Amino acid sequence: MEKLKNIYFSQSCIDTYDTCKLKFKKIYIDNINWSGDNKNFGSKFHLLAQRYYVGIDTNLDKTKEEYVFFENLKKFLRRDKNMYPEYTIRYKRGDLKLLAKIDLLKIEENKITIYDWKTNKSKLDRYQLENSYQTKIYLHNVTENFKVLPKNVTLIYYNPRFNEFLEVYYSDEKHLKYKLELKNKIIEIVNQKVFDEKLGKHCKFCQFNAICNEQWTNIDFLLDY
Repeated sequence: MEKLKNIYFSQSCIDTYDTCKLKFKKIYIDNINWSGDNKNFGSKFHLLAQRYYVGIDTNLDKTKEEYVFFENLKKFLRRDKNMYPEYTIRYKRGDLKLLAKIDLLKIEENKITIYDWKTNKSKLDRYQLENSYQTKIYLHNVTENFKVLPKNVTLIYYNPRFNEFLEVYYSDEKHLKYKLELKNKIIEIVNQKVFDEKLGKHCKFCQFNAICNEQWTNIDFLLDY
């Protein structure tokens, strides 16, 4: 489809396609979408983190849920030089057009570290995260954008709820593998002709649930962090 050839594919874009092709069509082809509630916990925490790493100190009410988690974050990773929050990297080469919106990037002389904040109420799952499109796109785009060796790029997921982190390392082998996998996935999506709905547990968290199943969705679930 011609319209899809102009899209920079993010991890959420590809994940949406794999979850339900009809939802993908509504959002990325029909442009039917809304932002959800920007006051949910994940959004508030990401904003606090962004403000902190650009040098804006925030005084929080100690009774607020986000206070403890924000304090955990500051102890885990102190503000330092060469830190770039909310860093966007677009990559384009032939059929491969990828978008990475990174929570925090730390650039050192011989090392680049990607940080991503997870505020889910479940602990970090290594297998799931290492095999996610988010991991593959982030590591790929940073390596290509900064022209660094894959072994010098690391991705760290951090969940302040449990004060836990998970490191994902990169390599030349992974870089070639991810590039081919991502290219093939995008070719598949662009050439897709039928966008059928896929019913499942994910429907109750979908903004189109009222249209497909005549059931209303809790707006708090529309943003996934």
